[in-house]
Amino acid sequence: MKYKIIIGLLILVVIGGGAFFGIVLVTMAETINEIELDYANLQTSFNNLQQGYNQLETNHNSLQANYDSLESDYDSLESDYYLLKGEVKSLQSDYNDLLYTNRELEALVSEYEKVPHSYYSTDAFESHSNTWEELNQFLTYEFRLPARYEENVFDCSESSAYLEWALESAGFDAEIVIGPIPWEPTSGYHAWVIVNTEEYKVAVEATALTGRWYIGYLQRGRIPGVVYKGDKIFSGWENYYDGYDETYKNIYFTIGSYHATGEWDWWVEYWE
Repeated sequence: MKYKIIIGLLILVVIGGGAFFGIVLVTMAETINEIELDYANLQTSFNNLQQGYNQLETNHNSLQANYDSLESDYDSLESDYYLLKGEVKSLQSDYNDLLYTNRELEALVSEYEKVPHSYYSTDAFESHSNTWEELNQFLTYEFRLPARYEENVFDCSESSAYLEWALESAGFDAEIVIGPIPWEPTSGYHAWVIVNTEEYKVAVEATALTGRWYIGYLQRGRIPGVVYKGDKIFSGWENYYDGYDETYKNIYFTIGSYHATGEWDWWVEYWE
């Protein structure tokens, strides 16, 4: 009897346990389904996130490529900018130089305009052939300076400019020369004239063609102003032929070199 009771109890436990276990299995199955559903949802979300990430990564890579391209373009533009900046600076310097040169040229043209019109075609003197004999004739009988020597007014430069003009007008090949004072080279600079005749190169001291100097030459039977080679009257005669530093074919070259007419404007004294 006792055993029957125990067996009955065991059967009840087994039946009850089986029922409970069945309930548990059902609950677990539902839980597993829910978990699987959640997993599937999570997997879908993950896939969506993965796709979004992939898209973002693609966009990032595209933006990075664009950034790198823009950075390269920026570096190139920056390099071009500094090159252009250097060119602008160089052009500005060139412009300033040209502006300065233009102002100098305008000032020089203004000086050139002070020279009398048709300076070398006035027919002020009778025409001569470019010979030593004709030069002798011209300086002895036809020519004298229009004014007496006056320092800083009508001195060696004005005298030489006038003489060169007169000689050229008369048909001679003359030029103005500048150099140390022939008779005292260490004391300053002087201007005189070289005449290239067909036979000789002749130095002429322009300042000697006026006043007592001119009369003195005539009294000695000499050509006025001419410096002879081996001359005993002109101390430093050799410097008249070989001691000059600059040669000017005409008045315009002297003005171009000195950028002023003030040293050569004999016509102010002559024509006023």
